Amino acid sequence: MALAEKKVLTIKEINGLIDKIKNEDKKNFIQTVDLIVHIENLDVKKEGSKLNKIITLPNKSSKEKRICVIGELAIAEKAKEGGADLILRKSDIEKLQGNKRELKKIARKYDFFLVQPDLMPLVGKLLGPYLGSRGKLPEIIPPNVDVKSTISKLKQSIRIRVKNQPVISCGIGTEDMPTEAISENALTVINEIEKLIEGKGRIKAIYIKKTMGKPIRLR
Repeated sequence: MALAEKKVLTIKEINGLIDKIKNEDKKNFIQTVDLIVHIENLDVKKEGSKLNKIITLPNKSSKEKRICVIGELAIAEKAKEGGADLILRKSDIEKLQGNKRELKKIARKYDFFLVQPDLMPLVGKLLGPYLGSRGKLPEIIPPNVDVKSTISKLKQSIRIRVKNQPVISCGIGTEDMPTEAISENALTVINEIEKLIEGKGRIKAIYIKKTMGKPIRLR
């Protein structure tokens, strides 16, 4: 049963913790608010337990995600209209062959990658090794999909990932956001994690922190 269903966590309760960390560790830049979830009884060596999922948050962060679209013609045009941060065509990708430094830079800089179906083999060959190590699996653009809408949705999304340790750490907003907006994002992520690990493990502890702050336990 999910935490929300057991009424273990409420927006009001999370609000209190968010307000607390907002008033601590002030810096001269806007810090990210991070959610850290420790999971127990999750065998990360077992097939299907290494989670990797994109979650759309109910409230947009002031630090938008960066989107790279790899496609031709109509897809490239729609990506431009949709505000993609980088648009690469087939010829652009081919020119990067052997340029490990630039490929690594692209893999590091952008959060989500949308790829035209017929270009996926090429992207997998050249960018794949650098994206895979970061857990940034590229998303195939389905036929007739609204590219602009997809980009908008991804800019308000995060990726949660479990690899070698049963811990999920992700940014759920920034300290300049309204407290309740951050709390709603936190609860959304917690509930999604509960669904993903159902029958595989359970949440042991939840912490919230700012970029430069110390984690404070929520549960």
